[in-house]
Amino acid sequence: MRAFAILCSALLVCGCEELLSDQPETAGETRSGPAVFSAPATQNVIISDLGPGRLMGFRVDSEITFGQRQAYQVVITLPASYQFNGFDLFGSGTRIGAYGFEFNAGSPGPDRLFPIYSIDGNSAWVDSNLDGNPNPLKPQIEYSLDASQNHIITITLPRGGDGSTGSQTAGFSSDVMAFFRTGIFSNPATGGSVPITLDFTSVDPDTGDANDNAGSAPETFQLTGNAEIANATLSAAVLPASRSVTFGSQATAFATLVNGGQTTAENCSVTLLNVIKGGFSYQTTDPNTNALTGTINTPVDIPAGQSQSFVIAFTPVQEIYINPVPFTTEPLEFRFGCSTGQAAQISGVNQLTMSSGTTPTPDAIAIATTQTNDGVLYLNGTNTTGAIGMAMVNIGASGSLTIRRANTNNALGGGTSGLDFLICETTLGSPAGACMSPPTRDTYTSTFNQNDVRTFTLLVRGNGQAVANNPAVNRIQIEFVDGSGVVRGSTSVAVTTASAPT
Repeated sequence: MRAFAILCSALLVCGCEELLSDQPETAGETRSGPAVFSAPATQNVIISDLGPGRLMGFRVDSEITFGQRQAYQVVITLPASYQFNGFDLFGSGTRIGAYGFEFNAGSPGPDRLFPIYSIDGNSAWVDSNLDGNPNPLKPQIEYSLDASQNHIITITLPRGGDGSTGSQTAGFSSDVMAFFRTGIFSNPATGGSVPITLDFTSVDPDTGDANDNAGSAPETFQLTGNAEIANATLSAAVLPASRSVTFGSQATAFATLVNGGQTTAENCSVTLLNVIKGGFSYQTTDPNTNALTGTINTPVDIPAGQSQSFVIAFTPVQEIYINPVPFTTEPLEFRFGCSTGQAAQISGVNQLTMSSGTTPTPDAIAIATTQTNDGVLYLNGTNTTGAIGMAMVNIGASGSLTIRRANTNNALGGGTSGLDFLICETTLGSPAGACMSPPTRDTYTSTFNQNDVRTFTLLVRGNGQAVANNPAVNRIQIEFVDGSGVVRGSTSVAVTTASAPT
């Protein structure tokens, strides 16, 4: 795991020219001076999911005290026992992570943020100009296999420092951070300690050769570390599954962490993994009243077989880089962890889709239920129909929203994409639950006024193919989106063609 930390420390050192000079770079610039790199004094790394065979992402925080305006290349090697799912797993051009810098420890999130976008299955790029356009001098990320089928990620990064001196060296102090979404890799299928290797080399910023353009020998070193793969006895859930607020407004949700183990889970906490501009906090609550208990951002112990409820809060802050940068809707990932382990990372269950902007928008709080009241829709056959009940309240501004089924995770092994999907709005009075009009296929559009409470029935029919009872993957995710496709509300249930338990 230390190797992951050093990897991202190197990655982040090499982008700091953006911090002291908010000007985009242009292709063709040349740099001189020997390559210099100092490893971070402190670092912390969190793997989003350590379960065998589980989807994996990571978050790294490091403290850099010196960097230099030079280009670098970082190569990370994962054993063949890992599975690479592709940078475009979530679609080409999708945001798959970010890295950032924080000079002011009291600021909410990074002071400078650079998103990472997929290009295709084997390559990605970093939008360091924050203008939506790749630049030849900007970081590029590529994937390949070596002769032993080990997974190789090569990251070519721009120089560090501010470039204001003739020697192109500059000192700086910053906390640096990096994040890749859960899903790019899958962990090995069996548990144990898994080696991870990092190679670091300075390169010519113009040619990519393994030397700098002053002719000095390259800086290079290799580090190795281990990831500990093991099954978890913890599980977690978040409700609601999405929030949509204006910049500077706090968005809250409730979370529950369950200790399914035989001993007390100690020092349990909630950590935001995303590199994103905004402030995050958590605090324990009384599950019967939702009243706050305990102390903000303070870990707690959870007895064996018990659970602890929390309120989590995130306040988005707008990115300013020459001009205001639009907020990109993305799922917030959290580490629900204790001293003995952490909960599995499950999309639609313990993530929070966050959207924000300068003007008020609808903010749909939605909850779905099934007949068995356990969050699973059992179709009891491959050609049968089941029903989902859904209620929502719009606690934001009035506006038009379309209800639709979201990405069904088919690329991750989900088998729900072919299921038929019908939806109708239902009555609240007597008789309650009756369709107000014939169900429509796939989508339903309506105006939702502020504080509107509405109910719906969603009919799901099998397509002749079996859908395994795998709640972490086979889920029906329902979204409320505005006219631009921005998510303003969401909820989900698991689905299987198996019969309900008796």
